[in-house]
Amino acid sequence: MARILVTCFGSLGDLYPYVALAKILQSRGHDVAVGSSSIFQSQIEAEDIPFIHLRSSLDQYTTPMMVREFLQRIFDPIKGGEIIIRELMAGIEATYSDTLKVVKGVDLVISNPMAYCTPVICREMNIPWLSTALAPMFFLSVCEPPILSPAPWLRKVHGFSPLLYRWLFKLIKSASKPWVKPLYKLCKDHQLPPPSGHPVFEGQYSPYGTLAMFPNCFANAQDDWPVNTTMTGFPLLSTEIAEREELEKLQAFIDDGDAPIVFALGSSAVNIAGDFYEVSAAATRRLKQRAVLVYGQLDDQVKDIESGNDLFIINYVAYDKLFPQARLIVHQGGIGTLAQSMAALSPLLIVPFGFDQFDNGERVEKLGIGKSLPRRDYSVENVTPVISELLSQPHYRECAEATGKKIQANDGAANACDIVQQVLDDQRFKQAIERGGNHG
Repeated sequence: MARILVTCFGSLGDLYPYVALAKILQSRGHDVAVGSSSIFQSQIEAEDIPFIHLRSSLDQYTTPMMVREFLQRIFDPIKGGEIIIRELMAGIEATYSDTLKVVKGVDLVISNPMAYCTPVICREMNIPWLSTALAPMFFLSVCEPPILSPAPWLRKVHGFSPLLYRWLFKLIKSASKPWVKPLYKLCKDHQLPPPSGHPVFEGQYSPYGTLAMFPNCFANAQDDWPVNTTMTGFPLLSTEIAEREELEKLQAFIDDGDAPIVFALGSSAVNIAGDFYEVSAAATRRLKQRAVLVYGQLDDQVKDIESGNDLFIINYVAYDKLFPQARLIVHQGGIGTLAQSMAALSPLLIVPFGFDQFDNGERVEKLGIGKSLPRRDYSVENVTPVISELLSQPHYRECAEATGKKIQANDGAANACDIVQQVLDDQRFKQAIERGGNHG
């Protein structure tokens, strides 16, 4: 049995893939704990996984309205990335202190991209660790450049000169270096070697390996990805926090007619939906379709929408239970929501709000399983013909079913845990040889 620590920050979409890994590693006999922000303690402990509080400035966002205000800032297409990185850097000393305490005696650490202290500590303490990537965009590949939310038009220049992207990525790294100054200061104050590279980019990746936690049908491996990168597939997690009575009402609604269109916005964009649900309800009714709206914690976003025989409104429901019953799934394109929706065999309409969602939306279109419509263009007039096309053209469902079956057959969490085991076995073998053990 090995002691394994997962360090993770971000949204529920960032957290759940690691919870899926932790549960499988536990089932294989390992002692696993997840270190994260206090806001996720209940979700982690609900899965019978030990929670370790790694303090960060994200701990301050304790109410739905505070979360909304923060999300409105970080979803800014120009400043959003800087805001979230600076926010995490503001509490980096506390994060470092807490992480340092809990890694002692750990056999391996699994880190997500925003656990900026983990690479520094693991290198200093000579602890094996695996880095991860939840979406292909974050590799910033020149060979297959992503759509960047501040300037989606840049994709048009790639065919003209890929070298422009190489220059652009260097510019992004240079411009963002001041954002991570607190981490460099921390290293200097504690007499640690500085990060091996830019902490947000190449510096986060481990020489032991990187888990690209998405399937090869979603992205092709590129020559400029980090060395020792393995595509595992999506780590899917099944969890349910909705009230039983509401779930029974929802199921009765679904069973009472044609399969509905499902509108959902994950765990982050759902808090800043604006008129998304009003537009969705109006477009659905214009098309004389049935729909389910999943609106999250803030009911002010649906207060003016009247439910009925054609429309069901619910705050929470597990996506893996709801999505397979949908005729069409409309969501923001966050990687966690996308994973569940692609596994559901239904066509998709992606409405990107920010970050990797624009790039994920383009990949959905390339796969032929759906279409993408930016949030700023999401109006009744614009979305109605798009939904109509997705419902009426059979090739979208055919492609969605073929792709979904591949995802269902590929256990991403188990594949990732296999890589974890390989690293553990390799390290134990090396340590045994150093001790003079016999492994004939």
